[in-house]
Amino acid sequence: MIEAVGLRKTFGSHEALAGVSFSVEEGEIYGLLGPNGAGKTTTTRILACLLKPNSGSARVAGYDVLEQPELVRQSIGILTEVPGLYERLRAHEYLNFYAEMYGLDRPRRRARAELLMRLLGVWEVRNERILGFSKGMKQKLAIARALMHEPRVLLFDEPTAALDPEAAKTVRDHLVDLIRDERRTVLLCSHNLAEVEQICSRISIIYGGRALTEASPAALKAAVARSVEVRLAAVQPGFVDAVRGVAGAASVEAHDGMIRFRTEDAWRVNPAVVRQLVGAGAEVIDVQLEPVTLEDAYLHYVRQAVHEREPSVASGSSVPNGMVR
Repeated sequence: MIEAVGLRKTFGSHEALAGVSFSVEEGEIYGLLGPNGAGKTTTTRILACLLKPNSGSARVAGYDVLEQPELVRQSIGILTEVPGLYERLRAHEYLNFYAEMYGLDRPRRRARAELLMRLLGVWEVRNERILGFSKGMKQKLAIARALMHEPRVLLFDEPTAALDPEAAKTVRDHLVDLIRDERRTVLLCSHNLAEVEQICSRISIIYGGRALTEASPAALKAAVARSVEVRLAAVQPGFVDAVRGVAGAASVEAHDGMIRFRTEDAWRVNPAVVRQLVGAGAEVIDVQLEPVTLEDAYLHYVRQAVHEREPSVASGSSVPNGMVR
């Protein structure tokens, strides 16, 4: 439903995209992650036919973004980070205006507006002007606008950023329902990593206009080095050397009755470490594997990219200020 191939985009001397490629299947929620300025918004705007790439190609819902922009726009619902509402209108007038632009007849416009406003908790203020709405209420209305014409593809940039926890859960649940029941497709740009991990089947991390990696949340976490603690009845001379002899076990040290090491392949290395220790005469009490979050995996890939581009900046343990919102 979404296919981007080698997208490149420059603004003057600044290269915003440097050959980004990915594809999203029908009925999939696909996450696009990256620091501020990584190229997420530029990518979304190209897919929505709001920008033209310098090179590369993209198709949305089967339509070429350069050759068939009107058909692309008919097939998508877009939520930008700054939604740009017509604030002099009342809420129901605003949704009616957009639905009429998409060709919905009057009964359907009214039915869709009521359904979405009730779902998102803005039905009670349907007759009020948007100008007086809070940021969260405006965000809810912008989400309703994007869903009014029941698009096949949704391009969402930080959809729950301004929402309270209950409203954010409502939006997440509705997206999941759309995927499950109606086979809609969602491209989600977000800094809410817990949300992304919860609802996205695959994730692409981009930095500096380039794709760093693509995988499921579980696969991304599995690829990050993890700390392992093996508690022993007693640590004897030679046990540390025994663990160091296992391929894939790094930074091995003894501390407080346990042996610690790091590994990028715990499922293979941990059993080998236990066998090696038992063979050396150790009594193993338990093995604790450090949990890895999606945030850990995300920061791992971004810091690695920073180090490759700016080794002097990335020599510390933290990402440069402003890089991660």
